[in-house]
Amino acid sequence: MPVDDPGRLLSSFGALGKDSPQASSGGDADVGSSAEEERSRIEEMSDSETPLIVSRFEANLIRILRFFLRQVPFEQAKPLIEGKHARPNCLSAAALHLIRDSLAKGCVLYLVRAGAWRRERFLRGTKAVEGRLWERTEPERLGLSFSGEILEFLLWVTANSPRETKSWSVRVEALTPADQLLLFLAYEAIRTEPDLVEGFRHRPGFVRNALCWLMYPGDFAFALDALPSLDAWMQEPGALILEAMQGTLLHRWVQIERNKGQIAHWDRMRQEGQAEERILTALTQAAEKAGRPDLVRFLLQAAGQVLSPPDMTPAFWIGGLQGGGPARLADRLEIQRAALSLLREMERLQRWERHARNVSFYDDEYASSQLWKSDWERLQGERITERARQVLQQLEPLRMQSGSGT
Repeated sequence: MPVDDPGRLLSSFGALGKDSPQASSGGDADVGSSAEEERSRIEEMSDSETPLIVSRFEANLIRILRFFLRQVPFEQAKPLIEGKHARPNCLSAAALHLIRDSLAKGCVLYLVRAGAWRRERFLRGTKAVEGRLWERTEPERLGLSFSGEILEFLLWVTANSPRETKSWSVRVEALTPADQLLLFLAYEAIRTEPDLVEGFRHRPGFVRNALCWLMYPGDFAFALDALPSLDAWMQEPGALILEAMQGTLLHRWVQIERNKGQIAHWDRMRQEGQAEERILTALTQAAEKAGRPDLVRFLLQAAGQVLSPPDMTPAFWIGGLQGGGPARLADRLEIQRAALSLLREMERLQRWERHARNVSFYDDEYASSQLWKSDWERLQGERITERARQVLQQLEPLRMQSGSGT
């Protein structure tokens, strides 16, 4: 049963969460059937033991999708991504069923492996709840909802080589957090392939993707003005994705900090430092506005790991820079400051802790304040902040002395 409008498959994602708005039906008789009938036909396939038959194009699309979901090796997906394939007018119900099944299982499996399995404490309304993600969250709130934009992306990447200029028309404002998760996974899967990643990196679906920015800010330093808002990620379901990815984000930011000592070019350090500063500021401001300091816990943990050796100096971050750099001292200092953007965010996190001390039991933010105070003490926030301040003072003693005296 063919479906020729990407929006029409939205009802097939019911098992992933809330149904998305339905697109209008096309003129094809099969497409004209109701969304309920379409879903019923697709769900019947889940109970059938008969092997599903799909076209060559559909098989390629599903294989590429499973590569993005870490279920197929790159060697099998590369020729399919690089090649060009005639795009069909419609997809079969069997293909839609397999796409739905792959998304439902693959995205959930990724989040579980990323950290949803860990027993941690996060805010739930007016209290902090401990447990694995599915233990501290009601089942009906765990759904991932995909839009038709994802099917359009999969059709585009299967039919066209990313190297081509043929655009993938995406409505960025229509992308759900689940859509952005899948696009992030697609970007990460091909990030180490220079010939392919350039075909993704400059397209709006990636350059305005919050997860891509949080994990690889330096990759998008060319588009600082395109920095996405993180406000939506402070609410469910985006917040649940961030909770699950805390461990992954922690590992990545430790890696980012440790790799800076290998950067030799001043321009590259400037670009990466500015991008990191932008996304860190956007993240902490959004968390502060929403009262969700627990969602940036990974930053405190990352700084703690990086600053664990005593007597750290700025050379750990900027020691690899070659040559004299920009002619103006102010420009050189600004680049060096940008390289230490994570350390400078520790002062904001400390201010949160100071504010939390004065929050009373009757205040709305009592639960979030108590949780942040607990995290701050458990992760030794004072020690981390003091070590960060010592490193920054070595880089810019006059500014730090002035700041500490106000």
